[in-house]
Amino acid sequence: MIETLRSNFVRCMVVSVVAFWFAAALGAQTPEWKSYSYPADGFSASYPSEPEQQKRDIPTDAGSFELRSYITQVSPVALFIGVCDYGSAAAGQEPAKMLQGAENGAMENSHSHLVREKKITLGIYQGVEFESESDTLHFTARIYIVGTTLYQTLVVTPLGQQYASTTRFLDSFQLIARVAK
Repeated sequence: MIETLRSNFVRCMVVSVVAFWFAAALGAQTPEWKSYSYPADGFSASYPSEPEQQKRDIPTDAGSFELRSYITQVSPVALFIGVCDYGSAAAGQEPAKMLQGAENGAMENSHSHLVREKKITLGIYQGVEFESESDTLHFTARIYIVGTTLYQTLVVTPLGQQYASTTRFLDSFQLIARVAK
């Protein structure tokens, strides 16, 4: 089951990287930070411009899962939040193992290596924060497991470039009351 969820996360990260390059093609946007709330997905976060919302079905060995992503771009940086509810496929799984599988899958998919990592929490929920690098990109990610839902927060920058608002973006992610769609 962990391998299946790991495989699903790898596919989600493929979508993330593709979304980054798509966002980069859109050009720079004026950074005016504002908080955006998404009650159907149970979170709010601050972005420098309104994020583009995308939905994609990600096929896996355990079935198809919908990845809902919220992406904005501040050239050449991409800011991404992804939400994927695994439902019964994740029920009873250990959050620490799911997080480790998600982290490993992200690095495998992005052909990156680990720079640093640490365990974190968001309220009572377990998470992991890590940085990894490929030949051309730097990834700063925080991933949380909330029940059966995986939340991914990600900042992607060109290798060797820093984004001054990385912590601002990652720290702005908050869980809110989830409202049925």
